[in-house]
Amino acid sequence: MPAMIPPCRPPHRSLLPSTLAVLLATISSMAVAQSYHRPILIENQPPQDPRDPSGEDQPGVMTRAYPEFSPPGMTLGGFTLTPRLMTDIGYSDNIYARPRNSQASAIGVLTPEAELQSNWSRHLLQAAVSAEAKRYASEKSENVENYRVSLGGGLDIATGSVLTGAVKRQRFHDLRGDPENEVRTREPTPFDLTAGNIAFQQQLGDLSFRLEGSGSSYEFQSGTGVNGRTIDGADRSYATLGGLGRVSYALSPDFSVFGEGGWQNRTYDRPRGNGLSSRNSTGPTVNSGFSFALGGLWSGEVAVGYAERDIDDAKFGSVSAMTARASLLWNVTRATSLRGQAVRAVGETAVGPSVAYIGTTYWFGIEHQLQSDLLLGANVSTRTLDYVHSPDQTDILSVGARATWFINRNFRAQAEYNFSRRDGTLPDSNFDRNIGVLRFVSSF
Repeated sequence: MPAMIPPCRPPHRSLLPSTLAVLLATISSMAVAQSYHRPILIENQPPQDPRDPSGEDQPGVMTRAYPEFSPPGMTLGGFTLTPRLMTDIGYSDNIYARPRNSQASAIGVLTPEAELQSNWSRHLLQAAVSAEAKRYASEKSENVENYRVSLGGGLDIATGSVLTGAVKRQRFHDLRGDPENEVRTREPTPFDLTAGNIAFQQQLGDLSFRLEGSGSSYEFQSGTGVNGRTIDGADRSYATLGGLGRVSYALSPDFSVFGEGGWQNRTYDRPRGNGLSSRNSTGPTVNSGFSFALGGLWSGEVAVGYAERDIDDAKFGSVSAMTARASLLWNVTRATSLRGQAVRAVGETAVGPSVAYIGTTYWFGIEHQLQSDLLLGANVSTRTLDYVHSPDQTDILSVGARATWFINRNFRAQAEYNFSRRDGTLPDSNFDRNIGVLRFVSSF
């Protein structure tokens, strides 16, 4: 569990803690399907907490801070160092995500990491480094090593003015069964992600403005397909560059309205592919909606909008769709939370039946604090990918359960189970899979 960012306490009301937390979460989510702390593809992760009209996260039972179980860290001058070791012991009954002749294996993952964070009264600086070694008991060819380094910071410029930035470099490997990756290789293909983000936020009474720019680069290495043919990494590598602006107005402390608009450009190292002369794309996204937080019980955000992606190849043309997102958190009691999320968005793929799709996701979960040191949760989700200019479609059902036991401030144990079913029209893409994981976390 990432360390909570401590609140700044300058003479004026600072936006920095919530703004930097949002920024670092954005950087981390640039590769959602490849979440670093989800080394086995498993879809129990709850949606991001809704934010109230002031920009503060509204946490549920599973994402709430528990100071009595938080590691103290080690003070180094004006910084706090928190080392952490995560040990995963898992089992999958279908590690290759096959429709038949499935292969089962026990899986072990060792993840050491360290986080260094400033504890200044103003401004923030945070650095993190981690490594990951994943080992399969029965299929040695699936063994991989990954790493991550990141740096984020923020300047509390003046009353209501904050400038933040973050960068990261990360090594991943393709995860079997990822619906956004239809490449089938004999061994997991490594790729490197470099991402950066900078944002400025200004608060003027009930009115706030936010400008944000981001960029990322995905560098895939070459691999060997199951048919023996070489898959050139340059065909999959690409870079993105985008910007976003948001204006919000608080009608009351519990309710605000907002509008936002952005632009994104996607450029491939080798544009030709998927039967197109160029897969490069560019296009806008606009949304408007409202956010609310009612007495600490109900919180959420609802937005509707429009997204368009113009593909360079004229015969493919542009992809446009109405988009929507809605998230709701209901803290029924202090010990029980219900949360739901619905998202409709336009997505792109480097390899697949089409270079673009319309994705629709529904997620519902329940969380309960059975005892002060024991948290339980369960969830169900569905996801549909409708490929543009293609008859193909993919449907994914996921059902899961999880538990967290805080042993003390320095140790915790977690257990997680997930069942996933993928149905679609793509050949040899349908499968069922059960995954169980035990995790032990030690922090100091």
